[in-house]
Order: sequence, then C-alpha cells, then structure tokens
Amino acid sequence: MMADGSFKRIVDVKKGDYVNTGFSGDQGLVTEVLSHDVSKKVKVGVLPTPFGDLVGTPDHPIYFNNEWVEFSEMLNYKAREDEDMGYPFELKGSLQRQYVHVFYNLEIDGDDEPGLSSHSYVVNGIIASGLGDNHVLNSMFARQKFWKASE
Repeated sequence: MMADGSFKRIVDVKKGDYVNTGFSGDQGLVTEVLSHDVSKKVKVGVLPTPFGDLVGTPDHPIYFNNEWVEFSEMLNYKAREDEDMGYPFELKGSLQRQYVHVFYNLEIDGDDEPGLSSHSYVVNGIIASGLGDNHVLNSMFARQKFWKASE
C-alpha cells in the first residue's frame, strides 16, 4: 500500500516512492527495490488475503500480533477466544513448492539514521519488514532467526 492509500504491485514500486509503513499512519521512503532471480521451484509461504494471495519466502519477517515473526510462523493462526486482537480472525496459509521467477523486496528508509523508522511496508494488508539486504539494518534490527542467531 502506498502512502496515499493507493495500491501498487511490488514489482511496480520504484525507488523514491512513499509507502504506508503500517504503523500509526507513518510513511516510509523506498530507498531500494530488490529483485532476486530464482527461476526454479522453491518453498514459499502462501497466505490468502482480501487483496490476493501473499506469496513470500518462509523466513521473511512479518509484523504480527505485536511482534516480528517469520512468515511461516503466521500461516496457520487462529486467535484464541481470550485474545483481544480487536477482531476475530483466522489465517489459513500454507507452505508450498512453487516455481518462482523473481522474489521482490523493498528497503524502506535505508538512508535514514537507524531507529527513526519502522523500516516496514504494507503488502496485501500485512506489515512486512523493509530492511532489504541492508546488512547494518538487519544486524541492528534482527527480525529473522538468521540475524537473531548472529547477535
């Protein structure tokens, strides 16, 4: 989701665009658009959303239930009755093997002083990490098991 509330496919987002970060109406500047050539069958997470299926790497960080988790951890989630999520919901995603030509990712506010931004963006209604391939940001804000193990 773009900062102005419009929608754009991630493949169409450009460096310099502003996106909705998913946090308190904040917007973030796209500082890098990353495309990783895959061109083979790989394991992906698939989560149906009202905006279409969200397909991503199982370890991509997603902000969910007030914390950063890897995408695969939220694929089959059912809110407990005592859990106040603001609305009842159930997620029914799956891990699948699919042919992927390219994986896209965004780096958000990568040129800013670390910590001034949530470094995130909204895709298909889900808040995704926007640390991109930035080693400094990934080290400072360890949102994936790989980076957490490096701490």
